[in-house]
Amino acid sequence: MIDTPTPATKPGELDETATAPEHNEPNTEHLPPLIKNVSPFRAGLVVMAGFVGLFLVVRTAAIEPFGVPTGSMSPALSGHHRDGFCPRCGATVRVGRPSSGSETEHFLKVLCWNCEQTLSLTAARELSGDRLLVDKNVYDLRAPRRWEMVVFRCPNPKPSEFGKPYVKRLVGLPGEVITVRDGDVYANDVLVRKDLAELRETLVPVFDMNFAPKPDGWSARWLVEPGDPRLPHGANAASGPVIEGGALVLDASDGPQAVAAVRYRHWNLDTRDPEPVRVWNAYNGYPIRRDREPAAHDFYLTCEVEVVAAVGAPGEAAFECRLSDGADVVTAELGVGARGAGQARLIQEGSGGLGSAGGVALTPGSKHRLEFAFVDRRVTLALDGRVVVPLADLAPVGKPRPPESRPVRRIAARGCKVIVRDLKLSRDIHYTITDERDHGNRPARLGRHEYFVLGDNTQSSEDSRKWPNPGVPEDAFIGKPFLIHQPLRLSRVSVGGREHVFQSLDWSRLRWLH
Repeated sequence: MIDTPTPATKPGELDETATAPEHNEPNTEHLPPLIKNVSPFRAGLVVMAGFVGLFLVVRTAAIEPFGVPTGSMSPALSGHHRDGFCPRCGATVRVGRPSSGSETEHFLKVLCWNCEQTLSLTAARELSGDRLLVDKNVYDLRAPRRWEMVVFRCPNPKPSEFGKPYVKRLVGLPGEVITVRDGDVYANDVLVRKDLAELRETLVPVFDMNFAPKPDGWSARWLVEPGDPRLPHGANAASGPVIEGGALVLDASDGPQAVAAVRYRHWNLDTRDPEPVRVWNAYNGYPIRRDREPAAHDFYLTCEVEVVAAVGAPGEAAFECRLSDGADVVTAELGVGARGAGQARLIQEGSGGLGSAGGVALTPGSKHRLEFAFVDRRVTLALDGRVVVPLADLAPVGKPRPPESRPVRRIAARGCKVIVRDLKLSRDIHYTITDERDHGNRPARLGRHEYFVLGDNTQSSEDSRKWPNPGVPEDAFIGKPFLIHQPLRLSRVSVGGREHVFQSLDWSRLRWLH
């Protein structure tokens, strides 16, 4: 039931619904109204003053914006930079402002992270660094956590750095002994690992099927099985119906035992040779000696999987992905069919099963988002954003792993036809040690209230590895970034026949931080 409002009375009029006044009450009929008219200008000033006051209180006590001037946390955060489109594959190439030397020479020759095409950004306009919103109260309620970004006052005693707000990733906790081996972090001689949400924050892109190089596309990067990677370029290369519109089409619907499979090789499109995946960061510009960069080992694959058709009895059809970290090969296998009868399995090559779960399947006619990672010697399988098999941890290798030029050993369909779209291969951060005296290469012992922090762009970061005292005191923390609220990109608009270029919000990079 909706109540009908009673019409408001005008000043001086009697509300007929009210009770009559007593004889001893004063007559207010001819008194002026209690509320006087206020000018819009004055009301606007009051509102503005209140807003500014509230903003200052919130900024001082709870939330504060910070700008990111450098690329020490790239690619998660960008400092002052230039970007442009690769002329061969169309991917966005983002390169930071140099810390020293000539900007012209720095931007004259840069390298695409996706297809390794050389291009120039000398004509590109500079963009300001990302801006973050930082929660200043979170560490009053809880202690800082491993793998999250933190903002703190730099403890480096150098006058040029001491006390400046820095943003890094926290990797070591109070009382721990931190070392870095083969790109990974060890605390008290135990390998520290990431869960899926933490891993998503530390990814560095390696390959994206959506940006295909001209004129041959990605056929050189994929081999159709059976195939031999030692064969010359073009032999058994994926082409025709295998790659359609930037997607892999694996048709094994001829029978329940039919198999269609491809394997990835990190093929250099210019030299026509496979090469190891290196840990160079395109944000830093052209690598001086890329062949001397360490090899990457920790990989993450994501794609959209659509099962078009399946044959045979329930449980026979399956989809498979296989990853290598240079030391071991692991496989994720997902059943195709009804969800209740499906099963997902993780398998280590040569050792057997690592884990399984029932009630998991790729449903024909549906599209699923697959995430498969072999990072920090941990195997993770997620479907539609949810981890579907318990995490499987393998023992550390204990010695440097050999370079890996075939991180995706296999993608296959059995007894079904599958379309794989939006396939992306990324690597985890590989922490480098540039000097034998660096903390990390030798054990760094943290005090009771100290933390060890590292930059994601490990080749270009001043962090705990290089400070005389590697620990960041707890009282130096300012807060935790929780939102990239102002990432920028260049926009163009034509007015009166003239093109105007300006900085605008890059909605694709606007995101919450874990």
